[in-house]
Amino acid sequence: MTACDTEMSSDQRLSKLRTLVDDGKFDDALKEVQILKPQISTDSIYLRLAGKTYLALKQIDSAHVCFKQYTALYPTRLEGYRYLYETGGMLEDYDAQIWAVSQLGYLENDKRKYHYDIARLNFLRGEYGQAMKTCNMILEYNPDDPGTLFILANSLATAGQVDSAIVIMERLNRQSPDKVEVLSNLASFLVDKRDFEQAAAHFGRITTLYPDYMPGWLGLGNVLLTKGDTAAAREAYWQVYTRDSTFLDVDSILREIDPMRIR
Repeated sequence: MTACDTEMSSDQRLSKLRTLVDDGKFDDALKEVQILKPQISTDSIYLRLAGKTYLALKQIDSAHVCFKQYTALYPTRLEGYRYLYETGGMLEDYDAQIWAVSQLGYLENDKRKYHYDIARLNFLRGEYGQAMKTCNMILEYNPDDPGTLFILANSLATAGQVDSAIVIMERLNRQSPDKVEVLSNLASFLVDKRDFEQAAAHFGRITTLYPDYMPGWLGLGNVLLTKGDTAAAREAYWQVYTRDSTFLDVDSILREIDPMRIR
């Protein structure tokens, strides 16, 4: 560090940091961040630039801390919540993401814009009642939204309301026939209901339409094995094994039901 560098004021260093960030010189920017931290750690410009520097260098935890501080100290600045949402997603901090989109909706005076995110994030954090509540709010003004219906169906199924979940997933299947995510969830719900015939039919449909979709073959194998059709189940499992022998312990399943064929 030169004598000139040591004599720089905080404002001068902050200006230098801004230039380095704007120029994409994040390794050099990080040095300035570390020097400035004990001096102006609550300054809004510093927190934004430090967060952007950490984010660019993939130091996500540090970036997340900066954006949490930024939004706490300067709660009306939209940019902070957008960055907080981004880093929260990288760290699976769903609470921070919900807070960010809730504040964005409030500050932008457009809460509806973020309802889907709130429903999705509540589902991910295991708050199925809250997810269903938000989904139902969305469906009042957008009754055919497929993403919302999908979250609602999965929330209902997870909460034990399988029959209602099946009705919604069948509706989605009519809206978008043969979509793999819908068929797969519908088949899984039917397994939960112990309707193995229909579940096998849907898993079979998946394997016909998407022969490289291994969860379809595995699901079909599981249903056929439950039904007692070991020979057909074995062939379904082999379809998985030939594509990826390590997929969800399929090799262990085959060792049990076909020990002479796999060693």
